[in-house]
Amino acid sequence: MSYNFLNIEVDEGVGIINLNRPPANSLNEEFTAELGKAFDEVKNNDEIKVVILKSNLPGFFIAGADIKMFAQMTPEQGKQVSKDLQEVINKLEDMEKISIAVLSGFALGGGLEVALGCDFRFACKKVKIKDKDRDVMIGLPETNLGLLPGAGGTQRLSRVIGPKKALFFISQGAQMTAEEAFRLGIIEKLYDTADELFEESLKFAKMLAKRAVKAIGYAKYAIYKGYNKDMPEALAIECEMFYKAFQTEDCKEGLNAFIEKRKPEFKGK
Repeated sequence: MSYNFLNIEVDEGVGIINLNRPPANSLNEEFTAELGKAFDEVKNNDEIKVVILKSNLPGFFIAGADIKMFAQMTPEQGKQVSKDLQEVINKLEDMEKISIAVLSGFALGGGLEVALGCDFRFACKKVKIKDKDRDVMIGLPETNLGLLPGAGGTQRLSRVIGPKKALFFISQGAQMTAEEAFRLGIIEKLYDTADELFEESLKFAKMLAKRAVKAIGYAKYAIYKGYNKDMPEALAIECEMFYKAFQTEDCKEGLNAFIEKRKPEFKGK
């Protein structure tokens, strides 16, 4: 399905959301609304087992929010934009499907916040912009504008690298290379080129799509919802997800395949 600024294609169980708002995929209200609709669509499409979020614009994933939009807003309107972006990114994080942000270009401000809403972030080291090789950069530069990350950046980054490192990063409004982000654990996989990045990301996503995706989705829920709970409450969440997984067709197939000494054929059901 196509929207004004993105389209969705399906390839062997992988839903690929292609972002395309020239020149740099800057987030405005219409683009944010379309992202929310796209996330609802891939969540509710049973054919889609794993989600990839990528850009069609060379050199950019999402370069951040539209600053001119913010400059014209009242504080109340700015708060609403923050809330809207948070709600959209929550849809991405809360769906019981694995999502992968493919960072083949700059991911700044709201762009990095969208990527942090994905389960995994894969990136390439360099990208070609106007015939020049540039390091792929990520950052949360909002404090340079007298603001702070408002689409989940303060919370999700601190959960990935810890509160002290997140504050150190955010307080400077700094940018880091994809290689630095990989060393910090913000990025899970790093490749040399954009072509290799997408090829390997799609290969990885297709591999996951053939696995017991219901069980993986329940594991995702248990990990995210139990992370900051007391151990008894966290274990109760895990137990409930184990119970739900036990009821799936994939569980029956996995157990029977093990007993019959054959490779399981999961259906995502």
